[in-house]
Amino acid sequence: MNNRHLIVFLSVCEHMNMTRAAGSLYMTQPAVSQMIAELERYYGVRLFERIKHRLYLTAAGERLLSY
Repeated sequence: MNNRHLIVFLSVCEHMNMTRAAGSLYMTQPAVSQMIAELERYYGVRLFERIKHRLYLTAAGERLLSY
């Protein structure tokens, strides 16, 4: 994990949409999804709940965001 992962996480939190976050970071949506998945594996928790094509921050995601 590096700072880029955290920048991607913050952008996804800001937009609550991986496609919009990818656009704002000049990245592809699959690259953003992969970085979020890497963060989730690194910390061993789900950072976002994906329900009906919408993202919701989990309690673990909220803790990371406040950090």
